[in-house]
Amino acid sequence: MGNLIARPTQFKPERDIPDLSGKIVLVTGGNAGIGYETVKQLLLKNAKVYLASRSPEKAASAIKKLEEETKKTAIFLELNLADLPSVRKSAEAFLSQESRLDILFNNAGVMVCPSDMLTTQGYDLQFGTNVIGHFFLTELLVGVYEVLFFSILHKLHFLL
Repeated sequence: MGNLIARPTQFKPERDIPDLSGKIVLVTGGNAGIGYETVKQLLLKNAKVYLASRSPEKAASAIKKLEEETKKTAIFLELNLADLPSVRKSAEAFLSQESRLDILFNNAGVMVCPSDMLTTQGYDLQFGTNVIGHFFLTELLVGVYEVLFFSILHKLHFLL
């Protein structure tokens, strides 16, 4: 039987995250909470980080604070996961700037919404934002992963 009592993690970002120089990362909900701390650690490890948020004001505030804490700059990407055309627009904006994506953190979310709150397309707000919006974003960006995947396979052809 497995361990039923949770133990504190021994994860230490400064020790356990490798140098991410040259890596391109997108973090949804990067302006607060776990998303903010994720962006911070990624910047400290030299990644190029896109901070996706629906609020330009909150994102600007977070980016300014991150610059003070890390001496590095995250890139704002406007993203409203509760509106699928907005998700598409955000993915297109990202893809117009980058030819690949190395790491995607689908972190943003809403909780305990009134049951009558809906997305622009009429889905329950919590399900639409936390599941459908992220699924759609990932689906739109998956082509960037395929290019990387095939590129890696091409380099390994000599093993076959």
